[in-house]
Amino acid sequence: MSFSLVEAFITIFIGMGPVKVLLVYIAMTRSMETGMRRKVANRVVIVAGAVAIGLFIVGATIQSILHFSIGALNIIGGLILLLLALKMVMGSGGGDDHADRDISEESALSIATSPLAIPLTLNPVGIVSLVVASAEVTDIPSSIAIVVMVIIVMIINYAVLLGSGKLAPYLSTAVVQLLEIVLGIFLGALAIQLAINGLAELGIITLSGH
Repeated sequence: MSFSLVEAFITIFIGMGPVKVLLVYIAMTRSMETGMRRKVANRVVIVAGAVAIGLFIVGATIQSILHFSIGALNIIGGLILLLLALKMVMGSGGGDDHADRDISEESALSIATSPLAIPLTLNPVGIVSLVVASAEVTDIPSSIAIVVMVIIVMIINYAVLLGSGKLAPYLSTAVVQLLEIVLGIFLGALAIQLAINGLAELGIITLSGH
């Protein structure tokens, strides 16, 4: 593979680590009982982990069958992430939709799948990275290493999500909403950068310094 295992782990952690999902998870689950929060955390890591491993195994094949470029994947991933970021900043798509009110187990597990598992835990950066790795990683030891890295990051995610229950009581609704807005702004910047990278990959624009 064209990158070291350390670089691969850093990329995987950025693309599917707990940073982006944590605040939204806290906001969405703060009114839930401990058992329900655990079920949501289970669903988040299982869905994100399974999709991530699946993308790594068949990502290159899917790309070949559907004939899309990495640039196009960057652009659509950026647009999806931008929509989510805008909803977070405007307060119409974040945790305040579900905070401080009872929701059914079916609804809780539904939000665990989306937006918590995808696109917050396994975000467009991770999706693009896994599709690229699917094409570049050809030897079995490196392939096993990538899968193990994904599992390790999901274990970290699970521990962080469960541990966030101890932090939630110290965060008021107003503070969580404020932090969510700030996170939304950063996610929006990341989304725009992904789209710009995609345009550069397609040769539509030229990035300064490239």
